[in-house]
Amino acid sequence: MIPVDAAASVVVLELDRAWGLGFVAPNGRIVTNFHVVANERAITAHLGDGRRLPVEAVCAVDLKRDLAVLDVGLLDATPVRAAQGKTADEGTRVFLFGRVPDENRLKWVDATLGPAQVVAPGLTVHVVHGEVPPDASGSPLVASDGTVLGVVTLAESEDGLVSLLIPWRHIEPLMPMNQRLPLTALSRPKRGPRRDIPNHPLTLLEGSNIAGLEATTRAIAGAIEQGAPAYNEGDIERCYRVYKQVARQLIDARTDCPGVQAALRDGLERARTLSDIDHQAWAMRDTFDGLLSVIEKYMRARLGLAMGSTQGKPTMLN
Repeated sequence: MIPVDAAASVVVLELDRAWGLGFVAPNGRIVTNFHVVANERAITAHLGDGRRLPVEAVCAVDLKRDLAVLDVGLLDATPVRAAQGKTADEGTRVFLFGRVPDENRLKWVDATLGPAQVVAPGLTVHVVHGEVPPDASGSPLVASDGTVLGVVTLAESEDGLVSLLIPWRHIEPLMPMNQRLPLTALSRPKRGPRRDIPNHPLTLLEGSNIAGLEATTRAIAGAIEQGAPAYNEGDIERCYRVYKQVARQLIDARTDCPGVQAALRDGLERARTLSDIDHQAWAMRDTFDGLLSVIEKYMRARLGLAMGSTQGKPTMLN
């Protein structure tokens, strides 16, 4: 049977037009999924002991792992016991919570932990098998010994909703954070502007040095590896700065690829005429993607010509 203290740590979040779940962490803050509280401007936390407290601030947000930590100015509620360092095994019996429809109470659900899945670099989750309520996002996932393995999140897949465990090790780094951000920090990141990727003809790269094109590809890929995470974290200015710097470096270095230089100059000029830094960052990303595309096509065409001149018509491999 599920320990009572785990149930006492569950928090019901009263939102503008819905309800959500969270739980009291060992530091007295409330952990939930970001998507549960996204875009909310007022949140009331209903605690297990009957108290109702307004959320005063946002302590931390992790968009990649769909996590948010909220502050209600409270340090004396019943916290969960975190399963720190504990590895959950497939087949482990677990418990989670959901709201009873049209009633002011919770229900717990018996479930089973599925296999671990790496869904992105730095993000490993477990599938949760069972009759998981559709409003279980933000619930703690509790082991039979009463420790909390992490937070439940419901995600969309090709087959519909799937229930996942975000392990405690992804929550732990957020515990020391106390940024006391306003609730506007819960705004969903706005989508970038409509893409306008140049469709360059292969003639753009005529006369280019092959080694220079390969170096260009590596430099652009490196810029995207730095800039894209910065953009996703909300640091759009850093993203644009990285893109612009790499573009200028390539213009100076790639005198052996005049078409690359021309495309990058056009991209920088287009970005310069835009007033919004978000649009500027996307203008440079479009410039990079357009160049990567034409370089790939050009290299394939060169390979095809080389094969045709030495081997005759290529055959398909079965």
